Amino acid sequence: MAQTVYSLPVSVEQIAAVIKQMSTAERQRLFELVPEVPFQLLGGKPRTQEEIETSINALRPEFKQALAGAQPLTADTPFLGGLTLGQYLDLSDTERARLWDAGAQSEWDEADEREVGPDALPAR
Repeated sequence: MAQTVYSLPVSVEQIAAVIKQMSTAERQRLFELVPEVPFQLLGGKPRTQEEIETSINALRPEFKQALAGAQPLTADTPFLGGLTLGQYLDLSDTERARLWDAGAQSEWDEADEREVGPDALPAR
């Protein structure tokens, strides 16, 4: 059986940079498309139920201490965009997404633009 090999005009470093920027879902899709890719690329081997429960039990005291004395939010608590928590929870998923998208967009609209030189590097 003959196999076609395609030559790509990209370096291994470029591919690595793209993979580093992928979300977990995108990496999972890559693994489905190319099962030969090592499973470690997805973030390591899957954890067993016992490992998950051990982690939860180890973190539980920290969470209890961090939340000691905290009061639960009520439906009347001011939450986001002039809405109370109760009003926000009554919104549909689409309306919630629109509210968050509008907030994120306004942050970009208010951002200061700055001139940079051709040798500028992105912040990391």
